[in-house]
Amino acid sequence: MRKILSFMLTLALVLGLSLGALAQEPSPQVLPAPLNSATLVVSGANSVGIKSDLATIELGAQTRGRTVGEAHQENIRIIDAVIAALEAAGVQREDIRTSSYYVYFEPDGSMTGAVASLISGNFTVTNMLSVTIRDIDSVSTAIDAASAAGANNIYSLIFQSSKRQEAYHQALQGAVADARAKAEVLALAAGKTLGSLVKLESNELMGTPFESSADQKFAGEMATSTPILAGDVIITASVLVTFNLD
Repeated sequence: MRKILSFMLTLALVLGLSLGALAQEPSPQVLPAPLNSATLVVSGANSVGIKSDLATIELGAQTRGRTVGEAHQENIRIIDAVIAALEAAGVQREDIRTSSYYVYFEPDGSMTGAVASLISGNFTVTNMLSVTIRDIDSVSTAIDAASAAGANNIYSLIFQSSKRQEAYHQALQGAVADARAKAEVLALAAGKTLGSLVKLESNELMGTPFESSADQKFAGEMATSTPILAGDVIITASVLVTFNLD
């Protein structure tokens, strides 16, 4: 009886150890295929120049007065006249919007002391408009009309193009071709063969508009027509490409 009991205890111990070992054995895992360790990363860029067919002008009026109301009312009179003149020159009303408006106080230089500065001086009101001109040949006419109506601040004449997106797509194709050409040269120099494309990244649209040096104050005093020459818009695309090397 003791021999039977001893045999059963031994068998139970062996089975317990075997089952424990089986429970601790890790389950099989599917490992990913090893990546090709030989890769090549190159950049590519391309620029496309297109004719400008749009222009944006920042222009407006700056007025002064002993009171805010005085400067403000004079500014309203000029801006209303400028808007009417622009519309008469062919600019659409929806292409005219306020870009900035601010008021500040200029103390008289002859006065001293903080209290005196608050009492004597002039208020300056500046109202700037952003004007989009869709007929590129009428830019000079629009500037002259605004100037004659009283606009005495003209800044930031920028030429742009309505075909930026199409030009960007063309530039992207050139950028990818540029990257592949570089990669082929590098692969050949390394004694390798250019393999499949692994990754392709492109940067955002980058347009370089032509900006005129139009920066004039008291433009209403100009006696002759404003000479304006439109420039090209440069659209640039760049990419980063990863290739396998075989």
